[in-house]
Amino acid sequence: MNVLIIGATGYVGSAVERAFRLRGHQTVATARSDVARMKLQASGAQVVAGDAARPHTLIEPVKAAEMVIYCVQSTDADPYTVDLHAVRTIARTMAGMERTFLFMSGAWVYGNTRDVADEAAPLEPPALVAKRPDLERMVQNMVKIGIRGHVVRAGIVYGDGGGIPAMFAQSARDRGATTMVGPGLNSWATIGRQDLALLTALVAERGKPGAVYNAVDDSSFSVREIAEAASRGAGAGGKTTMVQPELLGPFGECLMLDQRVSAARAKRDLGWSPTAPTIVDELEHGSYLPAKLAS
Repeated sequence: MNVLIIGATGYVGSAVERAFRLRGHQTVATARSDVARMKLQASGAQVVAGDAARPHTLIEPVKAAEMVIYCVQSTDADPYTVDLHAVRTIARTMAGMERTFLFMSGAWVYGNTRDVADEAAPLEPPALVAKRPDLERMVQNMVKIGIRGHVVRAGIVYGDGGGIPAMFAQSARDRGATTMVGPGLNSWATIGRQDLALLTALVAERGKPGAVYNAVDDSSFSVREIAEAASRGAGAGGKTTMVQPELLGPFGECLMLDQRVSAARAKRDLGWSPTAPTIVDELEHGSYLPAKLAS
């Protein structure tokens, strides 16, 4: 199928684009600048001009696509407004065409989970993602206008030396100890980058229209365990230091979330199962090691 990836220059989006291409789809990635275009072309992707912050630029690429995958990690001052206008434009363009739209969301919308959260668990999002559920509902309701809408809620993404965990490894290399937000007693819901990319393709190909799918692995490490692994991998001997979450504002609040999340629906309905090393193994022995990052 012809698949349009919006956000393909990002850490998640680039892996998603490649996963679709490896599964035999014809992928086209949007680029908002010449730098983005050259980066995408270097990776082997076909490129078209498009910018979520200027949603009118998405209309023609969306018309030409059978599937549209939205995995934008906006750096604009108001990411929600960017996403809202982009998703509205995509919905108007695709209405009645019986095509597929997938929106990449995140597990932070659950807030602190009291038990293991499945897709039916109540949403208590922190301030940084407080409006994200509105976008999710918009996508779920696209079935009413002839669009197969899907939502993927990803945990904290790791692997290939990037994502939020890279901050742990970098702080250990720079300062001789991994910097944690808070005492590290909370747990993160995590997902390997390639596992997330594959699940995204599976959801788009055969997920239930209007459904939400959690994208998390089976681990449940404390943040302190994750930080210590990053420290050992960076040669800092497991040493950690702590900063108060208030110093990072709303982002710090998200990093303090205590979450346990289930991906049983994706395993049951799509036959998916995570295969990546755990975040602890990856930080201590994998792609975050200084030698791997330098190569």
